[in-house]
Amino acid sequence: MSTRALHLEPCAFAGFPLNPADHLRTDDKWIGERLEDPDTLFLVFHQMKPLMDVSDRNKPVPGFLDRSQVPDAALKTAVFMGLLEETAVFAVELGDTISEQEASGETAKFIDLRSVALQMVYEEFSPLPALMGKAKSLLDWHARHGFCAVCGAGTEAGQAGYLRQCPSCKAQHFPRTDPVAIMLVHRGDQMLVGRGVGWPAGNFSALAGFIEPGETIEEGCRREVREEVGIEIGQVDYIKSQPWPFPSSLMIGLYAEALTEDIRIDDKELEEARWVNRAQAKLLLLTGGTDDLRLAPYPIAIARHLIEKWVAEGD
Repeated sequence: MSTRALHLEPCAFAGFPLNPADHLRTDDKWIGERLEDPDTLFLVFHQMKPLMDVSDRNKPVPGFLDRSQVPDAALKTAVFMGLLEETAVFAVELGDTISEQEASGETAKFIDLRSVALQMVYEEFSPLPALMGKAKSLLDWHARHGFCAVCGAGTEAGQAGYLRQCPSCKAQHFPRTDPVAIMLVHRGDQMLVGRGVGWPAGNFSALAGFIEPGETIEEGCRREVREEVGIEIGQVDYIKSQPWPFPSSLMIGLYAEALTEDIRIDDKELEEARWVNRAQAKLLLLTGGTDDLRLAPYPIAIARHLIEKWVAEGD
């Protein structure tokens, strides 16, 4: 395992770097003035990919635009992200208002957010993915909720992007996030990892699943493990959490103590599941694993934090 101690850091997409200034979201006059302020910064997306300044290929940063570079039509669903000192920051999705080629150039490119985050946190923690992740989640929510779920009429954005209101039935709709239990199942000196259907060969990770209505986090954890691998869970302990903007989830990281060992996988969910002892897991983390077994190889995933923490606790 590397000396970085990834599990001691916040997860990727955590550590929001701005002052959210949420008390200003309902001040329509102030928001309107900031949207026209030449000093305001706009975090720009095209088809949910952020515009990145790639003049330094090794360290991409958000490619902020100013008001003169943002089409008027894109402001309809502008989301107020917060304040960078005294400067307002908004996020906008360009959609069809301008082509990707027109908004990019030799030193600015629209790049998939997963790729951006992987590069940003590869060597050390960065809070910038949290800014772009929150922006993507909110913009994606607007794109998916153009019509009222109550009466079907078209909705309108409000409160600086944190609400959609139906002008017909007056229903209000607010951004949502979906809770997901992600659990490192352990028993004695062993942990259980699984490989999801369609995953690259050799890639194994912690089990995960959405919390259902009416469930506690612990109940959701136990149900998911029972469904996916047929193992009964006793003690469940919270470890840490991670916003996950694909499209908008909250990953709730857990340790789950297994009461049984026999694996019976749900082949609709998993290709394979196996027990790995702590010494083997430590070696796999140190070496990067083998073609047959790699443990949560992506550092942006909370699963990697859970696995590294469990291995470190055995030292």
